[in-house]
Amino acid sequence: MPLYPWIQLKRYIEQVIMFPFVLAGKLVARLNPLPEKEYDLFCFFPIYGLGGAEKVHASVLRAVPDKKVIVFFTRKSDEVEMKRFFTLPHVTIKDISRYTDNKWLYAFNFLYRGICAQYINQQDHAPAVFNGQCNFAYKLFPHIRKNILKTELIHNAEKRFGWITFPYIPVIDKRAMITQLIIDQHINYYRELGIPSLYDSRITQIQNTVPVPKQYTVHSPGDTLKVYYAGRSGWPKRLHLILEIARKALAAQLPIEFHFAGNFESEIPADIRPHIHWHGLITDEKSMYDLHKQMDVLIMTSAFEGFPLSIMEAMSCGVAIVSTAVDGIRGNIIDGVAGLLIHETEEEAIVTSGLEKLKRLSADRELLQQISRNNYEYAVTHFSEAKFNKAYRDLFNFKD
Repeated sequence: MPLYPWIQLKRYIEQVIMFPFVLAGKLVARLNPLPEKEYDLFCFFPIYGLGGAEKVHASVLRAVPDKKVIVFFTRKSDEVEMKRFFTLPHVTIKDISRYTDNKWLYAFNFLYRGICAQYINQQDHAPAVFNGQCNFAYKLFPHIRKNILKTELIHNAEKRFGWITFPYIPVIDKRAMITQLIIDQHINYYRELGIPSLYDSRITQIQNTVPVPKQYTVHSPGDTLKVYYAGRSGWPKRLHLILEIARKALAAQLPIEFHFAGNFESEIPADIRPHIHWHGLITDEKSMYDLHKQMDVLIMTSAFEGFPLSIMEAMSCGVAIVSTAVDGIRGNIIDGVAGLLIHETEEEAIVTSGLEKLKRLSADRELLQQISRNNYEYAVTHFSEAKFNKAYRDLFNFKD
């Protein structure tokens, strides 16, 4: 017997158990209405911290400047300064993480499902609801009226997160995913679990956007290859593999410089810290693009990814990519054209392969320059802001 009916049964049981809390939350919302009555779009995002997903969420908000939007953040954000990306004239921000991301007050998480459902359901004109891969929002969706459009964005094909989403497939009207490979992987998950094929058509592809410079900057690599990683740490990024590649390159005295930027300075080992270039936490777009333009190769060793904005930004500046061949990356990075892909899966082999690919680009500057030009042209063709904005307006059924 397919597993999917059991997944649905589990969801129904949870909804019955949660019903008293949800009902109480709806009563609370009636007594404490939102400051403004009508909103066109309700958004639910986990955090406003450092990361590509958060930048995409902010870009979605900028795609609808003519609409009234309210955003709920449901988890505690460490990089408080990143909140400014969401602080827009047409956007109201509600940080409810104190109640929805607190194990000592977790009953309030249940209560807020009712509060938010009531805020949405009582709108005179049915709004759209957008979930930026937020656990809280999935559990909220069943309590929202059926005639209200429920949408979401999935950033990657990681099956462990999929288990959070699978129970709610019937109540999600539209699912946006960023690459065809991620869509294909989710369809495979559907078939494995016995999810009916009628839900396949609810998935649509929307490519992310990044600013692309109007002119190509010619890369003229010097004697030293400049390699960098910029972003966050965390186990999916496998930063320790990049650091090991740097350690081996330094030990071999290769003509390679390593540069790092992000929130992980404490994770740089003491033995290589004096020999790498540390750029700190970069929070503004201009400084980030200045770094991209100075570099030759962006390296990533992630266990899984969507199609990271850091790679898109790097490509738009003519930077070559060396990365593990995972998910959306292998769907956009053609090996030998946009960079060099690491197909190995064991960590030791990833380090060896990554180092060999950096050696190749260091030795073959003609290939490096050709990749640089290819990447800029790819960015011009594929990373259009106008296409992105139209796609999300269509997702929300907003008319221009």
